[in-house]
Amino acid sequence: MKHLICNLKAQKNYHEMLLYKDYLDHLNFNNLNFILAPSNIYLPMFKDSNINLCTQDISSNNFSNVTSNITIKQLKSLDVKYTIIGHYERQKYYHETMSEIINKVKNALEQDLKVIICLGETKEELARKVEYQTLSRYISQIFNNINPQYLSNIILAYEPTYLIGTNTPYNINKIKDTIKFLKDLIYAYYGHQITIVFGGNITPENIKEFDDISELNGFIISSSGLNPANLELIIEKMTNPNK
Repeated sequence: MKHLICNLKAQKNYHEMLLYKDYLDHLNFNNLNFILAPSNIYLPMFKDSNINLCTQDISSNNFSNVTSNITIKQLKSLDVKYTIIGHYERQKYYHETMSEIINKVKNALEQDLKVIICLGETKEELARKVEYQTLSRYISQIFNNINPQYLSNIILAYEPTYLIGTNTPYNINKIKDTIKFLKDLIYAYYGHQITIVFGGNITPENIKEFDDISELNGFIISSSGLNPANLELIIEKMTNPNK
């Protein structure tokens, strides 16, 4: 089953989210694992729905007596099943360190929260032809610090940073090769068939081109998912080969 992760970031006010939810309530997610990551303040709106809920980040600790902290126990009480960790924007704007990312991954997995780990090379790393070394180092730093029993609860979200929120041209063959590289690397060192989704400039117009990558297990989208009509088109094209 393919995965479709919709990261809404900090978009939509309360009334816009009500309309968005009403639209989603009428969509058909058959044969698709649809995962929605709204702002935390909107998570209660989707409790008891047919949508798999995801938080866009978690704390690196689980302290219940710290002001502004949101614990995994609280999130799970809202039926949250997934969390996104290590998104490039968190590293860029909040200077999130690898140590923090590792702590978040371990904290989530040890409390039965499935983890969507983001990774991707920068434009500079691609130009210097060190993208594979960068990705390998990132994988080893995280995977060497977690219990192998949790590997099945991890989804890798491969997002080249230069494609996030841009209209930068993409190289489909390069993306295909990189996904194969990641899958082969993780199987060789950890004996696990990892689930990988791709993100970066995914639209209803190009979704089929990416969906034809046999080793790809789905997508993580943001701007394309803000318009529910666009989201419906993406879902139709992922679930209906004739669309």
